[in-house]
Parts: sequence; structure tokens; C-alpha cells
Amino acid sequence: MDPLRGEVWDAHLPAVGRHPVVVLTVNPMIPRLGAVTVAVITGTRGPAPTHVPLGPDAGLTRYDVSFANVTDVQTISKGRLQKRRGRLHPAELARLDSALRTYLGL
Repeated sequence: MDPLRGEVWDAHLPAVGRHPVVVLTVNPMIPRLGAVTVAVITGTRGPAPTHVPLGPDAGLTRYDVSFANVTDVQTISKGRLQKRRGRLHPAELARLDSALRTYLGL
């Protein structure tokens, strides 16, 4: 089963190992590609413009508050996605989109 944009997955990241990520690739492209672009999730509160806080629907349990870090965006093989944890609330996904635009100057 292909992932969907805004879903949170455990992924095997090079040099890191198993780590949660949020899928950024748009849904119509995912079935056509062998890889997806993801933002790494962290428990570290960073600058508000680049670190989007995630709520309980994301399925994250390691930290009291987790953040999608738009300064750590990677493209990984879909085969590296190991387990689906949850999905971002639409408002969180909108904030993530805004943070990406700000960080990338779009």
C-alpha cells in the first residue's frame, strides 16, 4: 500500500536508522514514483518558522511534543517506509506547507 501525503511513517533513514517522518509528496505522484519526499520528525523545539508542532493524530509517542522539521527534508525509497503511525490534521498539513514555502523561498 502506498503512503499518502501527510501520513507519518517510521522509515529507515541512512546513517540514522528507524525514525519517524511525514510524507510530503503529492498523492497523484506517489504511485508513479519509487521514492517519496519526507520531512524528518524531531522532539526538539526549533524555530517556529521551520518546526511545525504535531498533535496526537500523528501517532507519535516518544516525546511530549513532536515537530516536523522542514530544514531536514529527504527523498527516500518507498521501500524504506516501515510502519504507518498516523496522519497530520489538515491544519497541521497547512502549517507544514507554509513552513516549507517560507524555508524554500517559494
